Amino acid sequence: MTNLSRRSLLTGGLPQADNALRPPWSGLESQFLSQCIRCNACIDACDSGIIQRGSGGFPTIDFQRGECTFCYDCARACPQALFAESHTTPWEYHLTIQDACLSLHQVECRSCQDACEAGAIRFRPTLGRVAAPAIDDDACITCGACISGCPVGAISMKKITAGHHTAPTRLLTQQENR
Repeated sequence: MTNLSRRSLLTGGLPQADNALRPPWSGLESQFLSQCIRCNACIDACDSGIIQRGSGGFPTIDFQRGECTFCYDCARACPQALFAESHTTPWEYHLTIQDACLSLHQVECRSCQDACEAGAIRFRPTLGRVAAPAIDDDACITCGACISGCPVGAISMKKITAGHHTAPTRLLTQQENR
């Protein structure tokens, strides 16, 4: 087993590990890091190719490669009992739009809306200005399609805080209709 605190002292790897987005249904970061054997089974099972080997050899999500289809193949492939059941919330994150967004700088762009099959990104028209994007948390399934679709990387996943509302059951409804 790898001692991450010793590794971080020697390589500076712990801050990256703490901020990394893990595969869906992987649960608490500390539990995942202590039980993952870094066998690459989840990486190999991901047809989307978004699960990559990250810092310390732990699997991370890279939405620049595509979107999560919530197929649950990564969890099924894991030889450890790391992943939660598929009917639970895949991860406790929500999407945010950063200041780099072209539309916020009066440049017409709707790449994120075009990439979002769930219809969770809408643009609010404003007279005399380029429409600004807004994410509907109730419709967003956090698949990450909009992240790879953004030409300036202005969309990111953020850990859900106590005051932020999301509708995790929305994912199940959306996935059952696919």
